[in-house]
Amino acid sequence: MRSHLRLSHNGPTFLLRYLLPPLIAVACAFAYFNRPVTRVEEPKFVRQSYKHIKIEVLNGCGVNGLARTVGTRLRELGFDVMTLENADSFGYPESIVIDRIGNPGEADRVAEALGIANRIQQIVPDPFRIEGVTVIVGKDYRRLGLAKTATAALNPGLQGSR
Repeated sequence: MRSHLRLSHNGPTFLLRYLLPPLIAVACAFAYFNRPVTRVEEPKFVRQSYKHIKIEVLNGCGVNGLARTVGTRLRELGFDVMTLENADSFGYPESIVIDRIGNPGEADRVAEALGIANRIQQIVPDPFRIEGVTVIVGKDYRRLGLAKTATAALNPGLQGSR
């Protein structure tokens, strides 16, 4: 007994079963690869210049090199860091931003850049003062987003160095 596979070329069965599926596949592939591509442009980062904001950074916790680390970060963000020194003591539990010249907007920008919530205004007439904002870095410096940099670059065992 011989069995033959017989394809019937007449009628709608042949069209529906053998020709229509590949035609649909080709049509779908054509439509997919020729569809209009809408590109979403990423917003371009516009680096603001805060060179007009002159800053003094004081180490208020005694971690060696911390004022320098914070000052470097502020410079990367576009601020003009004028002074890097130790504070009057190393007993500051929290970091603080001080407006020295009566321009709280500048102090707010610095505080927001570092993530410091404590802000005060302390205006003392000083004809030799150049800086309008003072940052005192306290023992909470790890919350400033500098922990990785500070841990790698600083020796927390030493005190008294900028």
